[in-house]
Amino acid sequence: MHHISNPAKFRRLKRHALHANVSGLVKTGKPGVLVFEGTKDSISTFLENVRALRYLQFQHVDTRPLAHDARGRLAQSKVGLQEVPDMRTLVDALDAIGLKAWFRAQMSMDKGP
Repeated sequence: MHHISNPAKFRRLKRHALHANVSGLVKTGKPGVLVFEGTKDSISTFLENVRALRYLQFQHVDTRPLAHDARGRLAQSKVGLQEVPDMRTLVDALDAIGLKAWFRAQMSMDKGP
């Protein structure tokens, strides 16, 4: 997302995550970044609900299956969105479950040759 700064909109995102039964991390501010996991159906439900909010500049970048041993580790298996203070913390959490390279590539954070 371009940004996540409005408290009411952030509460709506958190509520939709709980109702869809997804777990994830969110970095508020600019840019606003959501990384979440769940079943295929729960992810679809969450994305439908977020798109229905009609926030400007919402972009779904990628969906991929997690390795069996990585499931439930993104937000310590807590349903809902857990806020992280900065991008470094988010990247470190993804690195802990082997998704740092994938995330950096999806966010165009990799420096080219």
